[in-house]
Amino acid sequence: MKTKIQFHLFFCFMMLASFVACGPDARLDLIGNISGTSPRINERLADSEKYNATHPFVTLHATEESYHVYVCTDTHITTDVGRWGDFVSAYRQDIKCPVAVHLGDIVDAQNHFDEVHRAFAQMPKNPLKQDTMMVVAGNHDICFSQWPAFLETFKTSTYYFIVETPQGQRDLYIMFDSADGTVGGKQLKWLQEILAWAQNENFRHIIACTHTHFFMRDGSQGVATNFSIEETYMLLNLFQSHGVDMVWTGHDHSREVTQYKDMTCIIVDSMTEEDRKPCYMVAYIADKITYDFVAIMR
Repeated sequence: MKTKIQFHLFFCFMMLASFVACGPDARLDLIGNISGTSPRINERLADSEKYNATHPFVTLHATEESYHVYVCTDTHITTDVGRWGDFVSAYRQDIKCPVAVHLGDIVDAQNHFDEVHRAFAQMPKNPLKQDTMMVVAGNHDICFSQWPAFLETFKTSTYYFIVETPQGQRDLYIMFDSADGTVGGKQLKWLQEILAWAQNENFRHIIACTHTHFFMRDGSQGVATNFSIEETYMLLNLFQSHGVDMVWTGHDHSREVTQYKDMTCIIVDSMTEEDRKPCYMVAYIADKITYDFVAIMR
């Protein structure tokens, strides 16, 4: 009898967990239901677009034809900001880096965005270069009703920016929100419009940046906030057919580089304090994009 009850409890749990991978209108936020439900993608998109309407998308300027972009993800900060500080210090010291990117899961739980911002502000700046950090939200950044805090600190999670070189080469970076495992219908339309516009703009490279990955060999996060297989195929074909060179993601806490036709999809290593081999990525942007993964020693 006891075994049968345990089986039924396990079965019910697995059924509930499976809903996490469903579409945006039939999704249970198991963590959010315990500590406050987070707004879904259409609501977050509306908040981002409200900010975007009064803050035009920016063009950053590289000092040379080839430049560097520092990329990190899944810092999951609570109170220890040591590894985050190492990343910020590294990209600020690199004179060829006009922008750094954080792919989400900045914090681990409630009330820690202040630690992130304070550490960022206190790190020494380099007066010889631009100091720009671009961020998208991850699932931990919106659970426990944290979206208002994310919005107050980072303002938007759906936008794009351009990096222009001295000779006029332009690279487009599309930042989009996948924090609850879907882009949603309205954001999908936004992506389609941006990519259609980009095809007429003669960009050297197009890079898409978000939290949730497309491919998953390690599976350390289970089914938590992953795209459905149908949405994965749809997004992959949308990006590849519109000239996206690379997709940078996080979420799975395990590095993965997958080639999909002529598009490279990268899951960047996590930088949690518990991770024994934390890394970030440095992308070298020129006529061809190359990249290295850099270990954080502390």
